Amino acid sequence: MPPSGFSQPAINGLLTFVRSVYENALKQEKERRTGLSEEQRLLENIVYLEGLVKASAPLALDGTVSREGIEGLATFVSTNYRDLIAEIHQGKKQEGLAMQAEIEHIGSYLEKFKI
Repeated sequence: MPPSGFSQPAINGLLTFVRSVYENALKQEKERRTGLSEEQRLLENIVYLEGLVKASAPLALDGTVSREGIEGLATFVSTNYRDLIAEIHQGKKQEGLAMQAEIEHIGSYLEKFKI
């Protein structure tokens, strides 16, 4: 039995969060047209998101979550990107299309996912 809070809505919320992070990264790249590879954009976003989570979460949460908890959220965010980079290297996802494929995969997974 999973710990309390690991319910269908909770897991769906995490998946929705991950999908949103990918959608925003893709949107920003289209607006900026930096010419970076998808891997470079993902690495850039890891640094940005980790910094953002560490800087803003303590203020937003007003001390209700420990520093260790904040670090856990930063790890969660960056691990998703690192896993996608690994899938690009392994040929499981195509460079330039990996984030879009991940967004679509998460959407279909959410529709079918059941605890």
